[in-house]
Amino acid sequence: MDEIEFMDRADALFQGMRNRLRDQDYDFMSGAARAGEHAEVLDLLLAIITKRRIPISKRERDELRSIMSFYELPAKMYDFINDWENIVASLNVVDDAPERDEPEPPVASGPPIIVHENPDFGRTLRTQVGLHIDLPPRLYEPFVDHFTAAVGVGVEVNLARTNPDEYLRRGKAHKPTEVESNFVAVMIQAISDGSIWGGGILLRGFEQWWTKKRSDAENLVRQLPTVLAAEQLGDDNFHIALADLSSSTAEQVITVLTESKIEEILGAVPPVPVFKYPPI
Repeated sequence: MDEIEFMDRADALFQGMRNRLRDQDYDFMSGAARAGEHAEVLDLLLAIITKRRIPISKRERDELRSIMSFYELPAKMYDFINDWENIVASLNVVDDAPERDEPEPPVASGPPIIVHENPDFGRTLRTQVGLHIDLPPRLYEPFVDHFTAAVGVGVEVNLARTNPDEYLRRGKAHKPTEVESNFVAVMIQAISDGSIWGGGILLRGFEQWWTKKRSDAENLVRQLPTVLAAEQLGDDNFHIALADLSSSTAEQVITVLTESKIEEILGAVPPVPVFKYPPI
């Protein structure tokens, strides 16, 4: 293992534990990682998981052991790193990584979605697929970071920039081409089709798109149950989040989703979980 691989694997390990860490601890580790201070990251992580008895999976324990073997001991000023072998031997290890919630049972004909009001964010990430409506700003970064670490693809898109009425280039105003107008739908389908493990896509500025280009926005919303239902037929972990919505737009989106149809070629599939967050 070289230093670059060491840092990448250390980053992936603590980022994958995002929902088991306090915000201040995760923020500290993120800042230390960006500064290249991975000893700070791992010393704090070891302290947290041993003192708070945070559950970790066998895979995470084995990865931690592999990462820590990179160090030559003793490491000056890092007590937990120096004691890493004893800490790893006494961790609160569970059989597997936190399991996903079981999906709703397949229904041959029925509503394409099932709405969960005021969801617990950590719990939502345990579902194989999900559509988040009006994701709060405080969860933007955790959402993208989680899917970047867990499945390799975490994407944030600003719809106000990717779907303008017109844009300036070389001093001239241009209308988006058909290809440019379909960028978001094409991107979602490309990640769905091409990502090995799935992905998480955060669509910000949805209110503006819904207001200015209602037809395009509705067409995308109608496609989402089919896209997510198809993912349930495999093992991919795929979530989409719509952000920056007014309360009325959130309700209208739910209505469009409820009235949408999942393509019959998929057969009987569970309804897609929709997580509706309360207005801020």
